[in-house]
Amino acid sequence: MAGAVTETSSKRREADMSPGETTGMLSTVSIRPAVAADLPAICDLIAQLGYAIRQDTLGDLLQTMLRDRRHAVLVAEAADQGIVAMVALSSRPVLRLQGWIGTIEELVVKRGLRDRGTGDRLIQYAKGLAAERGWVRLEAVVARRRESNRRSFLYSRGFVSAECVTYRWGRLEGQHRASWGLYPEHRYPEMV
Repeated sequence: MAGAVTETSSKRREADMSPGETTGMLSTVSIRPAVAADLPAICDLIAQLGYAIRQDTLGDLLQTMLRDRRHAVLVAEAADQGIVAMVALSSRPVLRLQGWIGTIEELVVKRGLRDRGTGDRLIQYAKGLAAERGWVRLEAVVARRRESNRRSFLYSRGFVSAECVTYRWGRLEGQHRASWGLYPEHRYPEMV
């Protein structure tokens, strides 16, 4: 899955189109690994998830992820609109499964450009990468209140709901530089 993949989609909503565009027009989107120069666009996309952004902190984390094969950050780029979506993946070994599992950490499509198949293409790319890397599972944790959960986005793409609960120990959150964004009272309202 190295390099860029170019795909097209004719699924367009009239409200999201430019003047003169019709629903039959195609949009070309390339999926490629992120690079450091993509940081401003990635910051914008993460902010659209409702998180406050510190560009320097996010830039440091992005650099770390780009150098570590256990992570993958992919962007979807439209020739006429730049970066329109991203997905970030991480992986870890799990003894009980006797292998590595991948986690979709973030998946976001730019507001106004959703429902055109870009998120679906990023999910398909992530599934291919998971298979290529030999991961035994690909999972995502999605807040129940998120729009994508209410629309059953992942369920309709072959994922199943697990019978488990995520517990968090937040004691460390106040002790790290980037943790301020983890507290709901410091986040921007959800915009997805």
